[in-house]
Amino acid sequence: MKILLLSDLHMNLRQFSWVYEHAGPYDVTVLAGDLLNVGSALDKEKQIEEVLPLLKRIREKSQLIVASGNHDGNACLPSGEEYAKWTEGLGEHGIVSDGKGFQSGDYRFTCCPWWNGRESREKMIEQIREDASSRGKHWIWIHHSPPRGSRVAWTENGNAGDPFLLRLIGEHKPDMIFCGHVHYAPFHEEGSWLDRIGPTWVFNPGMQGGDVPTCIVFDLEERISCHFSAEGKDTRRLEQ
Repeated sequence: MKILLLSDLHMNLRQFSWVYEHAGPYDVTVLAGDLLNVGSALDKEKQIEEVLPLLKRIREKSQLIVASGNHDGNACLPSGEEYAKWTEGLGEHGIVSDGKGFQSGDYRFTCCPWWNGRESREKMIEQIREDASSRGKHWIWIHHSPPRGSRVAWTENGNAGDPFLLRLIGEHKPDMIFCGHVHYAPFHEEGSWLDRIGPTWVFNPGMQGGDVPTCIVFDLEERISCHFSAEGKDTRRLEQ
């Protein structure tokens, strides 16, 4: 199983094009949230119109999993919680998105939505508990925010991770979690692009500008992960 992980493209269309050009060799490509950009001059619906064709093209090259992030909301639940309604239709194009699972051989993927309130959080908990019954040999979550206390959630102003995700890790102990959200964690001495919480590996590729996105590539059969950024390549073996 070979995986390409990215996050926080934030409407950088050149980086979306890079993903399309490079997704071919991978069994699964993961975009772990914040495809859109709340700071863009384009409104959300225009951004979605531009991003959707790019996602469909990437899906032609690789199985694609898209999780929402805090920039991706375009509708509200009756409770007032914002969510990414536009990702609900991605399944029509063979793209796995919020609230959905994907099984490939021994690997189970759970794609979690961005949540900012009780209603959407409870839906995520229910999804995780349902997937736990069919987790198989290896269980991977995609969750935009990293867990509290991990080096992949480091910022200069303290740890920006999600404490509730940390509790879920303790309860379910997935093999891996693919995150994003904290852009600069991989590029500081106190931070990192990978960490381990008990038996669970957590990853955050970070974000840099330009034409080429930061990314992490995995060869899970060989238990190798590689982080690529403007600062170079870092390879780590994922010990059991």
